[in-house]
Amino acid sequence: MKLSAEFTFETDTAEQIYQAVLPELNESFSERSKIGLTLEDSNKLVLTIKAEDTVSLRSALNTWLRLIQIAQEVLDVASEDR
Repeated sequence: MKLSAEFTFETDTAEQIYQAVLPELNESFSERSKIGLTLEDSNKLVLTIKAEDTVSLRSALNTWLRLIQIAQEVLDVASEDR
C-alpha cells in the first residue's frame, strides 16, 4: 500500500523554518518513507510525505510535524527576546 500526505504551512516565518529543518532532509530518515520540503513564495512551506505503509507514514508525520513545530517555537521565543 502506498500512502502520501501533504501539508502547506502559511506563515511569515516559512523561510526561517525551511532553513532550520532543511539539514534534516540530508539524513536518511527511513527507507520506507520519502520526505519532500519546498518553499513557495516566501510564506508557504510545503511538506510532502510518501510512505510504504501506515506505520512509516505515522512515524514520518510525527517527526516532521514536530520538527516544524519546534522551529516555529524557537523563532517565537527569539522574537520575544528582541
